[in-house]
Amino acid sequence: MLPPSFQPISQRPELKLPNDAKVAVWVVMNIEHFTFGKIGTSIQPHLNSYPEIANYGWRDYGNRVGIWRLFELFAELEIPVTAAVNGEISTLYPEIMEAMQQHNWEIMAHGINNSTGHSGMDREAETDTINKTLTLLKQATGKTPKGWLTPGFSITESTFELLHSAGIEYTADWVNDDQPYWYPVPDGRLLAIPYTIEANDITLCLSNRFSGAEFAKAIEDQFYQLWQEGESQPRVMAIGLHPFIVGQPMRLKYLKECLMNIKNQPDTWITTGEKIYESVINQ
Repeated sequence: MLPPSFQPISQRPELKLPNDAKVAVWVVMNIEHFTFGKIGTSIQPHLNSYPEIANYGWRDYGNRVGIWRLFELFAELEIPVTAAVNGEISTLYPEIMEAMQQHNWEIMAHGINNSTGHSGMDREAETDTINKTLTLLKQATGKTPKGWLTPGFSITESTFELLHSAGIEYTADWVNDDQPYWYPVPDGRLLAIPYTIEANDITLCLSNRFSGAEFAKAIEDQFYQLWQEGESQPRVMAIGLHPFIVGQPMRLKYLKECLMNIKNQPDTWITTGEKIYESVINQ
């Protein structure tokens, strides 16, 4: 269950990125459905009476309005996106699924919905949940996702083994490194591509209550430090986003500014989880 032992990055075999980039940046946009009546990510946690509509409506804003701003923004900036998508999005929000395909966003599986974590599931139930998620996303896109991010990091002891058995090739569930590494499972291995809790709008905007400008600066600070360190050994940086947070009008211009600054920095590869996986597997 624990990740494999590690070496300091300076002592590892060199990670090679396309065009000798110093850092690979992958933007992970979490496209989520929260079951009405269940407590979920909240901007005002004290609003918890039943039926609770304020926090539900705030989250729902992301799918009704925020995501459409973000489609326009990332198309304008010509920045690729990896979308962590709940399986139920394909049936409940077909317009979003269609738009993601039109914009060539990579689809990374993100569980059945964001109100159903895996913790506490037995193997049969978890296997069924994984397979149902992948089936829904394949039916909607014609392609089985290569990557997986568990809702709320709510895993079981069997999650990674079951993901591998289902055909998943990389996981974003580990946030413990600045480089990809191979995570062993009984019948093979998964590539653990670094995701992030720190450079994540839930942490920065919701937990830390950063302003839009402070949020953007934190993302840029994360990037520039990794870019400098990438001179000796390339790094991988994730940016974790949610339409109900960065899709709010007050934050959009700051997200745009920081993404433009990152994109304009030389020796930077802005990419997707699938392309990071392909780069590593071909080394």
